[in-house]
Amino acid sequence: MIEFVPIDNIGEMQRMERMDRMSRMGEEKQYAVNAEDASFLDIFRGMVDNVVETNEQVDRDAIDLMLGNIDDVAQVQANITKAEVAVELLVTVKNEALSAYNSIINMQI
Repeated sequence: MIEFVPIDNIGEMQRMERMDRMSRMGEEKQYAVNAEDASFLDIFRGMVDNVVETNEQVDRDAIDLMLGNIDDVAQVQANITKAEVAVELLVTVKNEALSAYNSIINMQI
């Protein structure tokens, strides 16, 4: 069972650290690394950013569709498909990276 401890003084609570500001929707992202020098982490971060951007676009499309601001439903469906493919690709790369890591860990030396 979980016990909740009451806090008598608000000063006893630890302050949360401030998060970095997110870029505005539609704002171009600047990457500091070119393709030849990119590490796996840089590529993976780019994939995560792509998933976030495509999902934001789908959210904007859904709002615009509900408001009646979109006439081209095919473009909305294309954006949904892009978001699905981006998520599937990210999950596949993550699974393959974990599989490779587990293979390396289980190697006999």
